[in-house]
Amino acid sequence: MTLQQLRYIVEVSKCSTISKAAQSLFLTQPTLSKAIKDLEEELGICILERGSSKTRFTAEGTELLCYARQLLEQAQQIENRFINKAVEKQRVAISTQHYAFATKAFIDLLNSEMGQNYEFYFRECKTHEIIDDVFNKKSQIGIIFLSDSTSRYLTRLLQSKDIEFTPLKNFTAHAYIRKGHPLASNNHITMHQLEPYTCIAYEQDNNSLNFAEETVDVSGFKKVVYVRDRATAHNIIANTDSYNIGTGCLIDGIVEKDIVSLPLEGYNEKMTVGWIKLKNMETSPAVEEFIEHIKKALTLSYTGVRR
Repeated sequence: MTLQQLRYIVEVSKCSTISKAAQSLFLTQPTLSKAIKDLEEELGICILERGSSKTRFTAEGTELLCYARQLLEQAQQIENRFINKAVEKQRVAISTQHYAFATKAFIDLLNSEMGQNYEFYFRECKTHEIIDDVFNKKSQIGIIFLSDSTSRYLTRLLQSKDIEFTPLKNFTAHAYIRKGHPLASNNHITMHQLEPYTCIAYEQDNNSLNFAEETVDVSGFKKVVYVRDRATAHNIIANTDSYNIGTGCLIDGIVEKDIVSLPLEGYNEKMTVGWIKLKNMETSPAVEEFIEHIKKALTLSYTGVRR
């Protein structure tokens, strides 16, 4: 198996047909087909389903495709690091829960003087993915929160992975709703009042409250919609009577104008937002600047109704 063969199957996935992929690679179709066939025989799997107008990957082929993309990305990083030394790039990778202030900080980082050559990764992802990204050095830092109920478990988990947590700001639980929501005129809100409405929650790979981005267990709620990204969650909330439970943090220009946040009565659990990194691992100047931007964004954030 060679990197070239992996490049071939990635190109086939992009072009949908072997003939188009062959043209893109400046190969003849028989040459490309033979290269893929040789790889199938070497691995003992069937990569492509043949016979249809469009080339489709088998289940094993799809799995191989995922590995191929990862390996090619790593190979490119090696080339950039050791071969293409003439062009030095700043590489910043950040994994975060779905926070408006983190997005604001990243925008401010991009608008600062970062030089001409850089490679940024900003990942809004699941809680366990953030921890794994930091542990595996895929990201230099991660942004998560610890609550009164999850702090003991997550602290032990982070310590087992030699990861340290630095607190940034404390919050109490709030409900995000739209300005026109039937409960929007309240000074505070209860879970009983929210019961008739749909809860928007961020998808995790398990039902453990320790990894949830909501401080309440939503798994038993009658109406729940799980999403993966913050923009989708906010768009749904801004256009329906649904709600989300979180820090309540609002930032003008980042969170939709039609969204407000109200304190959740009866849930006084402290949420401590902070950043994580591997112990004894130095942070780059760009990462340190990002952290300063987060601190500034947190001072600009507010909860409640729009000013």
